[in-house]
Order: sequence, then structure tokens, then C-alpha cells
Amino acid sequence: MSLSPPPERVKLAELALGGPLPGPGPMLAAVSGGADSVALARLLALAAPEHGWRLVLAHVDHGLRPTSGDDASFVAALAGELEAKCLLRRVAVERAGRSLEEAAREARREALLAMADEAGAGAIALGHTLEDQAETVLMRLLTGSGPAGLAAMRPWSPPWWRPLLGLRREALRAWLGQEDHPWREDPSNQDLSILRNRVRHRLMPLAQELVNPRAPQALARLARVAGAEEELWEAWCTQAARRIMRRQGTSLLLEAEPLAEMPLARQGRLLRHAVRELTGSSQGLLALHVEQLLELLAGEAGRKLTLPSGFMAWREPEGLRLDRAAPPPGGAITLHGPATVGLPHLGARLRLELVGEKPGLSGRGPTACLPAGAVRWPLELRPPLPGERFHPLGAPGSKRLSRILIDYKVPAWWRARTLVLADADGPWWAAPWTVAERARLKGTESAYLRLSFVDTPQGWPYTMIFNG
Repeated sequence: MSLSPPPERVKLAELALGGPLPGPGPMLAAVSGGADSVALARLLALAAPEHGWRLVLAHVDHGLRPTSGDDASFVAALAGELEAKCLLRRVAVERAGRSLEEAAREARREALLAMADEAGAGAIALGHTLEDQAETVLMRLLTGSGPAGLAAMRPWSPPWWRPLLGLRREALRAWLGQEDHPWREDPSNQDLSILRNRVRHRLMPLAQELVNPRAPQALARLARVAGAEEELWEAWCTQAARRIMRRQGTSLLLEAEPLAEMPLARQGRLLRHAVRELTGSSQGLLALHVEQLLELLAGEAGRKLTLPSGFMAWREPEGLRLDRAAPPPGGAITLHGPATVGLPHLGARLRLELVGEKPGLSGRGPTACLPAGAVRWPLELRPPLPGERFHPLGAPGSKRLSRILIDYKVPAWWRARTLVLADADGPWWAAPWTVAERARLKGTESAYLRLSFVDTPQGWPYTMIFNG
């Protein structure tokens, strides 16, 4: 099959693919079967030989309509015509307190990332047009977005690539019609219960009639201007974050004093940057949420705030902490000898190793030392038990571990993530805060069990180092 295009096709392809282009290799194109995504697939197929792309069409079936299987068949047939590989995924859309559209978008995003990984593609091409951009800007304006939100969709925000963002929807449809290229219409695009559809079918035409016939172009231009401003802010945030933001486990802690001393505009920008660092996007963070975070920062320690997409913020004595709201897993891990244990909910791993010399370690902090001869294997690593008592090293006696952590001024976030290392005779360590009195070292032991937390960006499996 020949894909050599006539001159007018080349011109459209060049226009659509203007700007920085992904390098050669697999190129994943998200194709729903609608006009925009079909135009995207066909334009990429025309441009692929010149740029060294190996086109892969990716279709996500949300299973929300009885005819959704027909869309998948249409995309598979299109891939065959374009001599492209085709990947299909059916997802279960779980609302979990979100709107159906938001839940479907998140499920689609995760499926596309998984398919890109399977295909070895570094870029995922999306068929968003100038009208999509204008609608996004208008929706964000009317829902109280700040300046960052007005930048809307970026042409290139790895791995997401939007090569059609400067093209009109009507131009793409006209081109498909001229070439007799079919597409499928999604009836949900006419559903006025969906905000974007109300903006598309009612508000935007009214704006064009009463205010500016070129309203879509004007709004898209606003997004480009705001996007250029955002690039400057992002560079500043990256520098500022190095000074006042620390990653602890899966959370980020922003130091209160230097953050509070900044002008409000910089505070808000840095908070958005922190959310983006944790979630990969600050899209769901409205100006209202930033104001609430600033109020939390100005308030007393101990308060907390629920944020979009299952995240929370805590005001601690040191600063403002951001993390997932879901509690950490509550299961126990049994250790039959020295090992390295992955703790994904802490973004760390715990290493237990036998050493012959007494380490120079204190009884507090992320490292500890036990007399190896007194340890009764297996050890259990678990969350604290309800009402559990603990005798810290050097203390006159035991008391409730929860009370000890409060006395140590351990923030609520860390208290919920404290782990207890125990054997059949009781606890050895309330990690990472204090070892037990029974761990007191005399210096005459023949071997020691050294315990240490090691940060890691990914979860590690439980691995035996050697038998104890």
C-alpha cells in the first residue's frame, strides 16, 4: 500500500505537525474513532516515513455505551488500512466520588500509559484541536482557575503530544470528507449534562455571536500566552523547591517559614508545583484549593485539608505536608532472617543486616542497632497494635506507643506510618523513632543487627540477603 500524499495533504500534515517533534521510534496515537482522532492517525501515517515513526493505534473501550465494541472494531480496521499496529484496552470506570467524565479520563490516561509502555513509545499523540483548547480555557475561566489553568493544554507535555492543537475542528472534518475517510460519531458528545458539551454547543456559539466571531482563536491565543508565562514560573519553582521542599517517604514537606515569607503569587505557584510533583498534574487544583492551602499554611499545626484526586495536606509544626489521603497498608511482614524489605507506602526500603562491630548509632532516627544474639527469629514488621505499650531506650518504664509519639512531637502523618519491629518477646523498634530498652547494647556482643531505612523512588520486593 502506498501512502505517498498529494501536495495538499503534505501541507496539512506539515501544519498539523509544526513545532518540536518526537524522535524516531514507536509512536502511540490515541484513537477513539471520532473525526479528530481519525485525522490524527491518518496525518501521523502520512508523516511517519519522513520522521522514522512506527505508528501504533491505541483504543480505550470504556464500556459505557452498548456500541462501544463497534468503535474498537472500526479502529482495528483503520490500523489495518494504515499498516499500523493496534492495541485495544477495555477499562472499568470506577467513579469513587468523581464525575463520570473525570473517572473515565483517568482510566483512559492509565490505559494509554500502559499501552505506550507495551509499545515502547516515548510519545502519546492526542487529537485535541484548537476548539478543544478554547473550550478548556473557557471552562477554567468560569470555574475560577488561576493563571496556570489558563495555559490549558500544552502542545508537548511528555509523554503527551498534541500536534493538532493549532488546527480547527471543521478543517479536519472537511479534509476527511474530501478524502472520503469515514469516522464514527459519539452520541455522548451531544449530552448537555456534560459541562464541555454545554460550553461547545451553547456557550461558545453565543460568545461568537454576541462578543467575538473569532472567540475560539482568541481563547487559544490566551492559552499560548499563559503557557509562555508558565514556562518562566516553572523554572523559578524548580529552583525554589530545591531550597524549601523535601520529599519524605511518599510525601512532600514545604518548610513553613520561607514559604510564608514569599509574596502570595510565589506561594501559590510553589504549591501548584508541589502538587504536580506528587500527582503528575495540577489540573484538578483550582484557585479555590490554592487559597485553602494558603489558609492552612497560615493556621496552627494539626489542621488538614482534603484535595482533589485523593490527596490531602497537613499543617505540621515544620511546614505543610502533601500526600495521598489513603491510609498506608496495614498488613504485617514476617522476616526469617536479615533482609531488604520494600515499603512502597513510605517510598523507602528497610534493610536488616548482620555486622560484627558495634555501629555508632543512636537509639533515635532512621537507623538502629539490636544485639543479634537476643533476637528471636522470625521478626514481624507491622503497624502498631491498638493500645500497644512500648518501653523506649532510657525511659523509666513503658507507656502507650501513641502517647510516646505525641510526646516526641511526631506529626500525625508520620504517626500513621510508624512501624513496629517485634519478635515473640515483644517490640524491638518503633521505626523510625526509637528502639526499646531491651535493645540496650553493652559493647560485648558478638554480632549486631543493623536496621536502616533507605529511600527509593520505587517499591522494592522482599528479598532475603542470607539466612540468619
